[in-house]
Amino acid sequence: MELSLLRRLARERVKQDLVLPNVGIYREELGAEIRFNMAGVKECINQPFDPYREKILLLIDGLEEALLNATYVGFTSQQNHNRQHVVGYHFFETRIGGKTAYFNVQLTVQNQNYLYSITESIRWETLEQKNT
Repeated sequence: MELSLLRRLARERVKQDLVLPNVGIYREELGAEIRFNMAGVKECINQPFDPYREKILLLIDGLEEALLNATYVGFTSQQNHNRQHVVGYHFFETRIGGKTAYFNVQLTVQNQNYLYSITESIRWETLEQKNT
C-alpha cells in the first residue's frame, strides 16, 4: 500500500476513533489521560522516523496499546519552538519496528496532555526528572 494512502488512513482512523469521541489513555505517572487532537496526529505523521512505514501502521492499529504500555522517561519545560499554550513535554519510550521510539506528550496551560509527536530521540539533558 502506498505511503500517501497509509498516511490518509492513519489521519482518518485517529480522528474517528480517538479525536472525535475524545478518547483518553490514562497514565498513572501523569495522574491524567493523554488525549488526541489533529495537530498532534499531523505532527506524528510528518515527523521523520526510520522505519517510517511501521510508525504509520502503529497509528492505524496499536497506538492505544503502545501508549498504555510505554515506559515513562521524564518531563521538560524546555521547548524548541516556544508556544504560549504549552507548559512542557512528557516523554514515553516504546518500540516501533524493532527500534526505540518516544511519544512526546504536550502538557498545556489548561493542564491537559495531548500526544504531540513520535520521535527517534529526545534531548536527555533537558529532562527535569527521570524514571529510575
